[in-house]
Amino acid sequence: MIPQAFLNMNNNGVIFIVGPTAVGKSEFAVDLALKEGGEVVSADSMQVYTGLDLGTAKPSMDERRGVPHHMIDVANPREDYSAAAYSQAAQAAIADILERGKTPIVCGGSGLYIHALLYELDFSGRDRDEGLRAELAKEAEEKGGDYLFARLLEADPDAAAHVHPHNIKRVIRALERAAGSVESDGLRDFGGTFDAAKQRYAARIIRLTAPRTELYERIERRAEGFFKAGLADEVQRLLESGVPRAGTAMQGIGYKEVAAMLAGEYDEAEALRLVKQNTRRYAKRQETWFKRYDAAETLSV
Repeated sequence: MIPQAFLNMNNNGVIFIVGPTAVGKSEFAVDLALKEGGEVVSADSMQVYTGLDLGTAKPSMDERRGVPHHMIDVANPREDYSAAAYSQAAQAAIADILERGKTPIVCGGSGLYIHALLYELDFSGRDRDEGLRAELAKEAEEKGGDYLFARLLEADPDAAAHVHPHNIKRVIRALERAAGSVESDGLRDFGGTFDAAKQRYAARIIRLTAPRTELYERIERRAEGFFKAGLADEVQRLLESGVPRAGTAMQGIGYKEVAAMLAGEYDEAEALRLVKQNTRRYAKRQETWFKRYDAAETLSV
């Protein structure tokens, strides 16, 4: 049940529902939309891809309960999809919702997607260090991708946990970020733009939280549910359809671990353990990220 303080907002703007994975954002957003005459705009960097359903906890039609959802199933998993592309398309969806007199309810836990929509960010890559990129590319060619990935493990173990060792482009990008030569495309600081960027909307931000122990229990139960529901079959279908294992769509938690399992790198028990572990770590980073929104109203669910 939504507390009365979060109803009848009438802010003539956009409502953002943020928080860690498995905290219940999707259900809360639908509840709020039904009471406020709103429509949901997803801000999940994996739910944008068609075919990525189980591992992304993509809300089913029944779970949407008749509430229109935007920015779900808008990207081809065989191709990369950027935060800049998301921001542009999501802005158009929000403008359409407002024009029809409805309330846009942005819901998601992808920090960069939320930030790219809430603030006017520059994605031009103006701070890119081409010299460093060329140096890293040369090292990859001469010494191999494993050497480059080992460098990333030493420079930023957390980033290495979310990049496939064989995706040289992403390894190089992560090393550039570790060296401070480019702004992040993940849950990290934006080189000062976090506070300095101009806010795009008159927004009300609701940050959902849950006790850490309870949240982790939810994460583990949900991961087990994914596997029982056939996550391995979903990943197999995606790979067979031509989705590259090293592509962005396959780097999501659940997908990269299961893809490795299918490749014989470890068994199902280990894949499940890694999914649980990586999701817990991700939730912790999400909580840290969203705490930075000082204007957010916090609600424990």
